[in-house]
Amino acid sequence: MRWTCHRLSAFAVVFLFTGDPAGALVSTLGSTLPDSIEGIGARGNKRRVASYLNLSHRGVSHWYMVYLLPFLALLAIDRGILPSSIFDFSNFLHIIPSQLSQSFSSNTFNTFARFFSWQYLPPMLSFFFLGACLHILGDTLCGTVPGLTPRSRRVGTRLFKVNSLKETLIVFPVSFAAIILRLSLMMGA
Repeated sequence: MRWTCHRLSAFAVVFLFTGDPAGALVSTLGSTLPDSIEGIGARGNKRRVASYLNLSHRGVSHWYMVYLLPFLALLAIDRGILPSSIFDFSNFLHIIPSQLSQSFSSNTFNTFARFFSWQYLPPMLSFFFLGACLHILGDTLCGTVPGLTPRSRRVGTRLFKVNSLKETLIVFPVSFAAIILRLSLMMGA
């Protein structure tokens, strides 16, 4: 799928199931991560910096476990199943050199520590990795991706070609219908 379709479908799916527009927006950022790792840009061209990695398209970067495991771990932290102490930056101030901390008010660093505390980071990162998982799911509609292992039999179908009219006629109406459905559920509740 092209990046516009990845972003729109990720937003629509996350918004439909969660009703969280902020999480849906963060998932749109993650929805292009597998292609970005390969160095593929929004227009499908390889970026010079990432071309040194020489990754094949829809290879290891498109293996679902790379994104599913961090998503599940972050979701477990967010739900209180795993301890959240690894994301607690409240003791961040004692690490900062005294010259630097004197340059800024302590409120600046307190705000920074509070914003990047365990309360906000795990859910936002989980939405990010969910977007990457949705990217891979989307790619199974227009090609194949690695299955159970990175080198195992590939899974997917060819419902449409990338950048085709059929892709647009499938992804856009379904995504907009999902967004409208969620909005109507929110207004009716």
